[in-house]
Amino acid sequence: MSAARVRLIRLMLVAAVPAAIEGAVLRVIEFRSALPISPQASAVSPYGSFHDLRWLLVYHDSWAALVGEALAAIVFRGLLASALLALAWPPEVPRPGLRRLIGRNLVFAAFLLVVLAPWAGLAVVASEVSLPSFVLLELIPLLLLTPVLLRGGIVADWWRGLPSARLIGWALVAFLTPMLGGALVRLLPDGWQVMLATVAGAGNGLLWWGLVRAVLHPGRLRWRRVPVAPLLVALLVAATLVADTGAGNPGPGTPDRQPLDVLPERGETGHTVIYLDGYDSNYNGRPTPARPTVTRFSYRGLDEHGAPRPYSSADTHQSVESATNLLAVQVAELHARTGRPVALVGQSEGALVIRRYLDRRHPAVDTAVLINPLVRAGRAYYPPPGAKTGWGIGTGWLLRGMLAAERDLEVVPDSADEPFLRSLIDGAPFYRNETLCPVPGVRMIAFLASSDYLVVPPAMYAQIPILEVAGLHGTLLYQRRVSERVVDFIRGRDPISDGDRRPRLSVGDLTVQGAFGAWQAPALALAVNPVWHPMDGVDASFHGRRCPG
Repeated sequence: MSAARVRLIRLMLVAAVPAAIEGAVLRVIEFRSALPISPQASAVSPYGSFHDLRWLLVYHDSWAALVGEALAAIVFRGLLASALLALAWPPEVPRPGLRRLIGRNLVFAAFLLVVLAPWAGLAVVASEVSLPSFVLLELIPLLLLTPVLLRGGIVADWWRGLPSARLIGWALVAFLTPMLGGALVRLLPDGWQVMLATVAGAGNGLLWWGLVRAVLHPGRLRWRRVPVAPLLVALLVAATLVADTGAGNPGPGTPDRQPLDVLPERGETGHTVIYLDGYDSNYNGRPTPARPTVTRFSYRGLDEHGAPRPYSSADTHQSVESATNLLAVQVAELHARTGRPVALVGQSEGALVIRRYLDRRHPAVDTAVLINPLVRAGRAYYPPPGAKTGWGIGTGWLLRGMLAAERDLEVVPDSADEPFLRSLIDGAPFYRNETLCPVPGVRMIAFLASSDYLVVPPAMYAQIPILEVAGLHGTLLYQRRVSERVVDFIRGRDPISDGDRRPRLSVGDLTVQGAFGAWQAPALALAVNPVWHPMDGVDASFHGRRCPG
C-alpha cells in the first residue's frame, strides 16, 4: 500500500471519529432531531465552526460558560483542522511547521466564531419561530461566504483575492455535503444512524483531501491584493440585517384584498366563523358584506358595539396569551349574539392563538382550521434582558445587538424581547409538543405550505389531519382550492381525498427534512431549563412522541 493511500486512510479515520462520537451520544440520549447535525463535527471550514457555534449558542447557561465553551470550541476546532490539514497536505508542496499550522488554525477558528455568529443566531431564531424564511437568511450568506473562507487556515493570505472557478466548485461541494449527510441520517432507521454519521465523517476526510489540493493549486486568482473576505463579510452582515425585517411574514395582502375575502360561498355552514390573521397583519375595520357569517378577529378587541376594532401590525406583536384572552371575549360575544357554534380559521400567529385558546376553553367552538401554524416553535431559549444567568444568555444579547444595528440602518425592527416572541420562548413545552395535537370535542385540520412542511417536519408530532399544499408561508388562503377546502371542512366534510392521504412521509420529504435539518440549531432540552415545566416530561425534539399522554 502506497504512503499516499495510508495517509488518506488515516485522514478519513481521524475525520470519522468526531462525527461518530457525536452521533453515538445523540443516539444514546435519544436526541433524534439533532442527529442530522452530527456529520458536520469534522466538516471543512467554515461549516465545522458553524456546527460548533450553533451548539454553543443554545447550550450555555451563563457568561462564564459561554466564554469557557467558546475557548474550548476554538481549541478543539483549531487542533482538529491542523491534524486534518497535516494528513491531507500533498507531499510535493512544502508544508508549514506544525506549530505554525496550529497557530494559524486557532486564529482562524476564533475568527469564524465571531464572523459566523449572526447567521448562527438566525438558526436559533428559526428554531424559535419555525419559519423557513429564517433558514434561507442563514444559508444564502453561508453559501456566498464559503468560497472566500475555504482557504482559511491553509494559506496565510486567504482573505485576499477573488476565488477561482475551481474553488467556487469546491465551495458548492462543501455546502452540499452536510445536507447529504443530514438527509441520509434522516432516511435510515434508528439502528443505522450512528454508522451513517461515522461514514459521513469519513467522507469529510475525502473532502479535506481534495480541498487542500484545490487551495494549494487554485488556478487563477483575481484581485490578489484586495481584502475580498472582510468586504464580503461586512456586505452580507448588512444585507442580512436589512432582509431580516421582512422574514417573519410575507405580508397581510392589500387593504382591498384580504385572505378573508376569498372564502367562497358554498352554502350554509351552520357556523359563524372567526378568521385570525397572522403576524404583522392589519385590519382597517371595514366589515366584509359578502361574508355575513365570517367576522375578523381583532388584536385590539371589540368596540362598544361588539364589532372588531381596527388594528395595526404592531398590535400583532402582543403575547399569544393576551391575544387568546381577546379571542375568548370575541367568541363568547359572537356565540351569544348568533346562537351558532363558532368555527375558528387562523393562519401563522392566528393559528397559534387558536390552538392556545382551545387548550384552555372552547365551549362554543367545535371546528378549527390551522393554516401554516408554527410547527415545533419554542425549540430555543434566552432569558429576559434583566437576567444575569440563564440558558442562551449570550444569544439573547447577540440578537438584541443585531436588532440595534437594524435601528442604526433606519429599518424598523422587531424586538428580541417583544411579547409575542417571549410567549413562544416561555411557553415552549406547549408550542413544541402540542400545536398539532387533537382537542376533545373539536374537529381540527392543518394546512401546511410545502416550504414549511419540508423544512420543519411535523409528521412525527401530529395527530390531526394535515394537508400539504404547494406554496409559501402566509399565502395559502389566497389559493381558491385551499379556501374551498376550508369551507368544506367547516360544513362537516372531509377535504382530504384518498389521494392526499399519506400514512408516512415520502422518501423525498424525509430527504429534504434531513438536508435542511442539518442547518438548524439543536433544540434546548426541556428538562434542563428550570423556566420550563412540562407536565409529563414529553419532549418531541428528543423522543419523537407525537402528543403528550
